[in-house]
Amino acid sequence: MQFSAIELWQEMGFLAKSVVVLLLGMSLLSFSTAVEQWLFLSRTTRESARFLRAWRERMVTQGYAAAAVIAAQYPRCVIAQVVTIGTRIFLSAPDASQRSEVYDRAMRREIVTAGSTIRRGLGLLATVGSTAPFVGLFGTVIGIVNAFQSMAASGQGGLGVVSRGIAEALVTTALGIGVAIPAVWLFNFLTQRIARFLNEMECVAEELAVVALGNAQRDAESLVVPTRKEGSDGNATWR
Repeated sequence: MQFSAIELWQEMGFLAKSVVVLLLGMSLLSFSTAVEQWLFLSRTTRESARFLRAWRERMVTQGYAAAAVIAAQYPRCVIAQVVTIGTRIFLSAPDASQRSEVYDRAMRREIVTAGSTIRRGLGLLATVGSTAPFVGLFGTVIGIVNAFQSMAASGQGGLGVVSRGIAEALVTTALGIGVAIPAVWLFNFLTQRIARFLNEMECVAEELAVVALGNAQRDAESLVVPTRKEGSDGNATWR
């Protein structure tokens, strides 16, 4: 006995149809979440690249304080926000040791907050990838039960009696696996991209700290008051 897709759907019971609809909904939800996340990451990466190029060019010519003004042109860029907050800390904190401590805490907080924002939706992909096979397995059990019920109702065995239940079991099993595999692939792909982006944020924060602390050190050295020292010949020298 052969079944087309429409005939198989018509022959399915209510629970089997519910499992198929649930798996299709999980697949659609995971795919739409992955596409939204990918578009967000792509836009954020492009904006970050443009901002960093302009920021570094101005920082070389005008200094890190003047370069931070460019961040206002990128209101949706996460790295621009990090640069703005870091620059404000370096310009406002008078004590060098306090400045470094406050900066480290602020950068960790910003990176953790950005990571939580960027990772939104990954939990859904992980849930779909881990639970879809079990939902398909539930449909498999329902199909096997229907097969035995058909066998009991007819009072005889044979492939023709149990074919509908076996078909339900195989379809739900395959569908569950087919939903889980793309969800796991998308989860791993997006996780790697997010990890690279967060690493870039940490590198930018470190770059800003090196530049700002280096400028502060040079300013401090330029403000050293020279001291008068008597030479062996009686002449005084200033150092």
